[in-house]
Amino acid sequence: MLGSVPRKVGVEEEFQLVDRKTRRLTARAQELLARLPGDRFVGELQRCVVEANSGVFDDLSQLRADLVGHRRTLVDAAESLGIGVAAAGAVPLMLPTEMQVTGSPRFQHMLADYQLLAREQLICGTQVHVDLPDRDEAVQVATRVVSHLPIFLALSASSPFWADGSDTGYASARALAWLRWPTTGPAAPVDSVAAYDALVADLVSSGVISDPGMVYFDVRPSTRWPTLELRVCDSCPRLDTVVLVAGLFRSLVEREVTALRAGDPGVVISPTLARAALWRAARSGLEAELVDVERGSPRPAAEMVRSLVRSLRPQLEDHGDWETVSELCAAALHQGSSAARQRRALRRRGRLTDVVDLLVSETAGRSADLSGPIPVHGNDSRLTPAQPGTPARVPAAARGTAEDQLVAWRRDLHAHPELSFEERRTTAVVREHLVGLGLEPVLLPGGTGLWCDLGPATPRCVALRADLDALPVTETTGLPYASTVPGVSHACGHDAHTAMLMGAAAALTRDPPRGRVRLIFQPAEETTPGGAVDTIAAGALEGVSKIFALHCDPHLEVGSLATRAGPITSSNAAVTVRLWSAGGHTARPHLTGDLIHAAAVLVTGLASVLDRRLDARTATVLTWGRVAAGQVGNFVPEAGELVGTLRSASHETWVTLEPLVARTIGELLAPYDVRHELSYQQGVPPVVNDPDCAAELRLAIEAAVGHDNLAEAPQSSGGEDFAWYLEHVPGAMARLGVWGGTGPRQDLHHPGFVLDERAMVHGVRTLVALTRIHHRANPFGS
Repeated sequence: MLGSVPRKVGVEEEFQLVDRKTRRLTARAQELLARLPGDRFVGELQRCVVEANSGVFDDLSQLRADLVGHRRTLVDAAESLGIGVAAAGAVPLMLPTEMQVTGSPRFQHMLADYQLLAREQLICGTQVHVDLPDRDEAVQVATRVVSHLPIFLALSASSPFWADGSDTGYASARALAWLRWPTTGPAAPVDSVAAYDALVADLVSSGVISDPGMVYFDVRPSTRWPTLELRVCDSCPRLDTVVLVAGLFRSLVEREVTALRAGDPGVVISPTLARAALWRAARSGLEAELVDVERGSPRPAAEMVRSLVRSLRPQLEDHGDWETVSELCAAALHQGSSAARQRRALRRRGRLTDVVDLLVSETAGRSADLSGPIPVHGNDSRLTPAQPGTPARVPAAARGTAEDQLVAWRRDLHAHPELSFEERRTTAVVREHLVGLGLEPVLLPGGTGLWCDLGPATPRCVALRADLDALPVTETTGLPYASTVPGVSHACGHDAHTAMLMGAAAALTRDPPRGRVRLIFQPAEETTPGGAVDTIAAGALEGVSKIFALHCDPHLEVGSLATRAGPITSSNAAVTVRLWSAGGHTARPHLTGDLIHAAAVLVTGLASVLDRRLDARTATVLTWGRVAAGQVGNFVPEAGELVGTLRSASHETWVTLEPLVARTIGELLAPYDVRHELSYQQGVPPVVNDPDCAAELRLAIEAAVGHDNLAEAPQSSGGEDFAWYLEHVPGAMARLGVWGGTGPRQDLHHPGFVLDERAMVHGVRTLVALTRIHHRANPFGS
């Protein structure tokens, strides 16, 4: 009835527990429940499942906040035990011998009676309760909403894979498994509470069920509360889906109660068609057609969802839910069902573990909607959705300001580039910003570069690093903010790296992390051996437990980030070989050292020997960039020079390459009367991402851009002096997609290199998320 107080609504969510290492279901519910408040969390039939019960609210935003809190409590407690939490109808990895039924008398009785059904009950659902104290009305409304149940199932469909890892071909395999129980179906085939109670009594007396709580209709009067309970939904990884279903179901109940009291007979459909429509929803999810039971014909799922939302607009507006539900509906249709997202995750690399990681990530709220700009300032709920289920969208009035500031910083730095160890203006800009935030930056001894700490003074801290310097490259982009310094430009994206870390400083100052964070603004990355060496010598790593960095990558599109465990860049060394011999006429080469021939043997031979002396998996590559000797075609020259680079993805190989190269050159030139001198300048080692740090970085990327936009980075032959930090502490680097999706992809160090500035907000969010994840896993900074 319009104008009345909204009916109260509550939610029960069931969660699967998985081992974080193996990603298999784990029967550790009792161990986890011992760490959780008993008034909100309970065990279920299987010991790999925990149920969370929300409070009761008449406001959807309050319901969301309560569900966010419950998920956060559950996820944090589980992570401390090495357990992942997945809200899904089913999880695709399981060993039957590891599964156990909970030991309560009721559940053991169910196991004895139902055998296979109980043992294979590896499924989870979401139940929504709407306040409806008149049980007679509840029974009748249950039958009136049956035609809409397929829509709720399609919205929630999250079980395409069975527990043995097989693709069932369905969006909700849980719905199929559920129908095997003897007391399921769309709704009880009765029209009064008296008939309903009699039906339940008959079922109990028949011995088929032991108590009224085992009546499992898709919609039913609750056995415990004065509510009508929706039971058709899979568990939903994204909390937005739960809130959407709750808002829609409450308004649907309100509409049908009003119509019932007005004498409207409602829509009557046959039980057979109702079950057929539910089967179609289980098969198709949101990605195909559902059955329009009123028309008796197929209809696109998206069209049916929108039609239901429009039909409930009066009730939604009366509850104050219209705008929220409309936005959530649009997002759900844009993102597709969880089942479709899971299949996409599997297709990327063919790994079911990626599917589990996606579910765990979405359940913890570490996936974000990229449909609109996201501010840099603010708490976790807006910048990094570390609070489970927090939507990425923000009020229009709050959008743009922080993103505009990022762009302004970056363009100022871009227009005023400075070479290595000359970054005095850049250092001053960063210092002024940090001081303005109330921080106390420490200037490096050379006057360029600085670092500072923020957050509580925990014994150890996590470090984030950006580089300041530009390249001796003349810019040809023609941008209005192009370099104003002749022959110098930020053709490697360091201006964006600096701006992003400045943005992270602002966000972390506004909403401090749980532990200490160190921001390192390093000079001279583009030199050899790199400014990291001086930065470390100045004490910037003292007390640091882990370190992370991002690097722009024009091969990835904006919105994507990539990382990997193990080597992500290569070592580099500069190799110069100078040659001397007796010269002479080309008609009599035997009277000379034939230096050109000897040089050719060296050019081809050294690479060939290295190929045979080194494991190919080390990705060791020698490339000559300059070969110079001689002036004319009929004279054998007396001197020559070869200049190249030698790169490797193996740290062990990097250490041993110089003596191998020196010895091999001597052996190759031994047959010739040619003297040589080797100049071997050992550069940076390879960046080898620590596996644990890479795992944290993956979680942070998922928080920033969502699981679907996390890529596996290829190993690069480029060098990065970030590797020097990893000689002292574990850490990891990721690549940030900066290609805008149109136009050429100019590579790093190219005079025409251009980055899409929209990428920077994703970088800031990743950096901030890293601090949240690190200090959640290490709450005392140890």
